[in-house]
Amino acid sequence: MNKLLLSAAIAALFAGQAQAALQVTAGVPNITNALTQTRQEIWISGSSAATPFVEKSVASDCTGTVYKYSNSTNDFTWVCNSSIAAGTINIVHKLDAGGSVTAVKSAKGISSGKTYWETANLNAATCATAITSNGVTVTPCTPTSPTSAAHAGDINLADVDAAQFEKAANGGVAGASTVASSAPLATQVFGVVVNSRLYAALQVAQVAAGKLASTCISTSIVAGQNNGTFTSPTNNTDACMPTLTTAQLSAVFGANRTTDWLNLFFGGDASATTLQSLVTVQDSHDVPANTNIHFCSRTAGSGTLAAVNIKLENQCSNTNEAIVTTAAQTIGQETDLLGGNQKVVHSMSGSGDLENCLEGLNDAVTKGSGSTIFTFPTVTNAFDPANTAGPQSDFRWAVGIMSLDRNFALGKKYRFIKIDGSAPTAENVVNGKYKLWAELVSLGATSANPLAVDILKNLGSADQIVALNQAHPFGVSGFLGTATNPNFLPSYDTAIAPGTKLFAAWDSARPVNPWTHATATGVNLNHCRTPSIPGGTNAIPGL
Repeated sequence: MNKLLLSAAIAALFAGQAQAALQVTAGVPNITNALTQTRQEIWISGSSAATPFVEKSVASDCTGTVYKYSNSTNDFTWVCNSSIAAGTINIVHKLDAGGSVTAVKSAKGISSGKTYWETANLNAATCATAITSNGVTVTPCTPTSPTSAAHAGDINLADVDAAQFEKAANGGVAGASTVASSAPLATQVFGVVVNSRLYAALQVAQVAAGKLASTCISTSIVAGQNNGTFTSPTNNTDACMPTLTTAQLSAVFGANRTTDWLNLFFGGDASATTLQSLVTVQDSHDVPANTNIHFCSRTAGSGTLAAVNIKLENQCSNTNEAIVTTAAQTIGQETDLLGGNQKVVHSMSGSGDLENCLEGLNDAVTKGSGSTIFTFPTVTNAFDPANTAGPQSDFRWAVGIMSLDRNFALGKKYRFIKIDGSAPTAENVVNGKYKLWAELVSLGATSANPLAVDILKNLGSADQIVALNQAHPFGVSGFLGTATNPNFLPSYDTAIAPGTKLFAAWDSARPVNPWTHATATGVNLNHCRTPSIPGGTNAIPGL
């Protein structure tokens, strides 16, 4: 890992203070005491997709137990003893609410982008047994009654460059284009996900259309017994993943376009297989009471949504076309019978909220709690008006957008799909086959805080990226180093065979993305620019 060597001045400052150590009583850190000790405390705003990346960076600068405070999917605080400055306690706050636009607002000094948990109010908490996720082991703690206050962000992270958030569909922050974006820190891969019931329906339709092998669907799905709980990796391998085209996704996501899942065709013409065929060939309880499109989206200002807007919704055109029309939160706006004409958009604040939306629609249940709740109201099922089958007959087919650090173990009731026949793997990004990715950046001035500086360095660490990437059934994905990162290139350069052109092949041990939206010098990042490979002698992968 990259470890910051503290300057002589900072070391001298610490030397004159008492050596701190985090006090823990009955498994719970004493925050009141920690605030009297030598500490490094920083505040990070923005990208919720990057939170696992941030957590890994934070843990890299800890020694001993890492305590993670959270009571929702939008607020986090990590507390530990520092590994970069002996006798120092690290306290790192992360605000996910609102997504990347929060980082833009923070960098511009807008108050709505700077509200974090107050450290002093984390003392009353309960802590559980340590858990390991995304390659990081933390001890989860739940604060009793945390309060919030405004702080300037030491690190402001966005999934795309700041200028993209000036557009109305991405948050409409006036003057966002004047906020400086750093050179890319890392590449994040994003994907389109569908809840488990829709995934099964797409597989059945594409098997019938000759696009997938019959072995890709299980007997239980064909017999109409799919309840969204299947987890067999066979269904989720590269060979068995259903695919939608960019044009189909644009129609599914976009305003004033298709509103009904039954309008999807597979096979090349109007006589080919459609999802409509499932109404007759499958048990009726495998078809929603209403087949209108449900889109589990993110709120305007999300970097994940901004990346999808750019890549799938012509966001860079002069029309500034919105991916959504409204932020409808309930299914009450749809019609009650098959063939309705109301697309329903559920705008969720964070990635965890979006997971609740997908699973809630899949099982016809309310998911989550507090501010992260997704409510599923009582509906009328056209197949079962008396509701004799219960909520299993009230589900909805839903689509969403997600970063690839999630659901690799298939524990959630949604699945990633291919786009234009390519799975969302890091290797397909490197080979130029998969286009839905973006470059994580830091916005505004870089904090001089030594902990903040080191965490930013960790974000570009090849070792960290390898540890964070997850093996999905369809391949490894998540993050890649960036081609223009000067801290990454030298070590990668020595890892390839002599005479081999840089970036000529995928290397899982040193995953680096040769493509960038920046210029060859790593500046002028613009996600509306078609990505290319810098350097006149470098190899250019192709199909």
